[in-house]
Amino acid sequence: MLASIVVSAALAGLAAAMPTAPFAERAGGPAIVPVPPSCTVTHPLPSTTSSDQTYKPCSSTDDVSLYSAYYPSFSTNTTFMAEQCLQQCYGYGDHTECKAAYWAENLVIPEGYRGAGGIATGCLFYTRELHESDFVVAPANRATTPFAANLKC
Repeated sequence: MLASIVVSAALAGLAAAMPTAPFAERAGGPAIVPVPPSCTVTHPLPSTTSSDQTYKPCSSTDDVSLYSAYYPSFSTNTTFMAEQCLQQCYGYGDHTECKAAYWAENLVIPEGYRGAGGIATGCLFYTRELHESDFVVAPANRATTPFAANLKC
């Protein structure tokens, strides 16, 4: 009995002395906060000429990117998921930092993200409003069911 206590104490001390992996701190995604009626929401996506034509942000938006999340779709209700992305945009920081949100399914996960090169649903935030000129036609079967909104609060 005494021997097992001594061995357990020695192993616990050894485990405590082992180096640990340097994990980056993460607090999760922005809070989901309903957009108040006092805010103005506009939709900058270009009009489509075809039912299978969709748009994604172009490279001119890279330098105004505030936050990006890529994940599997958690619902078949795309309107709900897109609205939640906008509510997270509003919930980011002090409610004034995020000026625009873009959401779509079937986005290519960019380099630097887990699963890079794969396909996922994405919610992207920007530090300025987006305009029609900030979008390009997405490749076939990419950026499906897109949603974009500007917030003025």
